[in-house]
Amino acid sequence: MKRFSSMTTTQIARICGVSQGTVDRALHGRPGIKPETRERILSVAREYAYVPSVNGRQPSGKSMLIGVVLYDLYNEFFSKLAMSLTETFQRVGYSVVFLFSDKELAAERSALDYFNYIGVDGIILFSVGSDDAEYLSYLRSIMRPMVVVGNRLGDLTYIGVDDERAMYDLTVRMLEQNEHGETVYFAPILNRNLHSVNAQRLRFAGFCRAAEERGRVWRLVTDEESLSADAAAIICSTDYYVLRVLKKFGFFCRIPIAGFDHVSALENIGKAIMTVDYSTDLIAEECMHYLLKRNFEPCIPHTVWDGEI
Repeated sequence: MKRFSSMTTTQIARICGVSQGTVDRALHGRPGIKPETRERILSVAREYAYVPSVNGRQPSGKSMLIGVVLYDLYNEFFSKLAMSLTETFQRVGYSVVFLFSDKELAAERSALDYFNYIGVDGIILFSVGSDDAEYLSYLRSIMRPMVVVGNRLGDLTYIGVDDERAMYDLTVRMLEQNEHGETVYFAPILNRNLHSVNAQRLRFAGFCRAAEERGRVWRLVTDEESLSADAAAIICSTDYYVLRVLKKFGFFCRIPIAGFDHVSALENIGKAIMTVDYSTDLIAEECMHYLLKRNFEPCIPHTVWDGEI
């Protein structure tokens, strides 16, 4: 790889045969530029290890910035994680910059390009996920320390709960309390084409293993219309699906229901909902340790919350 110690946008523009304004739009993810032109500019910037000077910082210095890519802040898990990351990194003198992919791979890639461009000291990525070898190669080419949360991705360092094991433990607890009849696994997201180690696929694998080891009858449901009030129990792949089940059957339905992620809304509905609980503060803490090259624990402990009311 060619490396210049002081590559500039003017030099990139000259190499690519475009204006400096076009280079600026590409590096900042702004509209008004053809996709092939954007990719050529970003490719040249990566090839020559271009790093901008941020607030007068020398290219070899630290920006004291951590870049975080999340889907959005509508999901309570993301908003809790955002607060945990902000508070954790502020304690060690870093500011956190958030960008959002809205579950679009192109937007995720644009966010990563921007973080690479401004020279953050580390990146925390909740990835949409892709099994594409070219995308994984692109991620490895980013010259910033990076850790993924939420969804595993290739051989990149992952910090978070063991989704398969956590759903296995929850399912075992649920089956012990409901020994007869069909157990439904409700996960509308499994209708989509998810990458091979997506958290939702891992959770389903944990459920299947627990149910099959115990010889229990089960059924996967991916649409609300197929949910039946005759189910012995309903296990949902997220707590937000629990709320959809309750909306269908009413908040006083007698079906035992379980979820995952322990959103606060479950504590105020007047019905005991079993769920998987874990700490976003611990995730943030271990991400901080990893990005600052300290000893870290990749697996965050979980507990099965019985939904006491």
